[in-house]
Amino acid sequence: MLFHRLGLGFAPSTSNPRWRHCYVGPGALDKLLETPGALDSLAEELGVAAASSAPSLVELLESIRRRAIHLSVTPSEFRGLSVEEIIVLTAYESSRFDQTAWKREVRRQPAPHELHHVCRAWLMQRARIIASGKSMGQPRWPMVGGASLEPHRPEQLMIAVAPFADSEALAAELEPLMAEAHFAHEHYVACTPATALGYLGLQARRTQPPRWDSLVLERKLRGAGVGLLLVEPDGVLLHLPARYDSHPPEPRLVELANLTVGGDAKMRKFREA
Repeated sequence: MLFHRLGLGFAPSTSNPRWRHCYVGPGALDKLLETPGALDSLAEELGVAAASSAPSLVELLESIRRRAIHLSVTPSEFRGLSVEEIIVLTAYESSRFDQTAWKREVRRQPAPHELHHVCRAWLMQRARIIASGKSMGQPRWPMVGGASLEPHRPEQLMIAVAPFADSEALAAELEPLMAEAHFAHEHYVACTPATALGYLGLQARRTQPPRWDSLVLERKLRGAGVGLLLVEPDGVLLHLPARYDSHPPEPRLVELANLTVGGDAKMRKFREA
């Protein structure tokens, strides 16, 4: 069942498959709501008043929706969030859902080397060459790709990518990383939905009582012109486009080109590094 078809205010999952609620895809939201016992657990976690008799599926969904709206418009940890965001965060934080397939899927994390491999593959679709940021004096940016071997070609495009497999590392490195986001045409942070969700949790718990802000990561990245790549099981989603800098420092373009001097053998070295 697609719950938005019940007319209860849940966002259509089929209208835009790229839409995300706190970095969780719409299909995953349907999967959560269809998990046996999930609606009862959500109702309890959200503090839905117990009904005098066993509610129907539609009645329970409507009660959850009304409660989520109330939490969104009153002083609460979920103030200002959408119904879908409140449901996702409630289930993600609750131990009641730890054994569900939905939560295992949302928490799925590739190994660091697998994350780097996926990001490198994404970058190679846009660049002829890839060098390590460390070799260019930018160690916080592990991957820097260039579209052309010649730095002054009109089609030259330098893209920097920084993958993160851990939300605490993302929180610790984000500010200095953004401060260095000025040497390429485009800069991207890459992580899984689980890492992004974990970052939201870390930020929420910086205040007491906690206060969830579903856009805190995107606001910070957007302010620095940095984009966000979501690494999902079926590929990389461009969640937040980076701001294009048409005039990055020229020495960096030359430096990237110089790293490829030596022909195809050296290019393969950086492709495979």
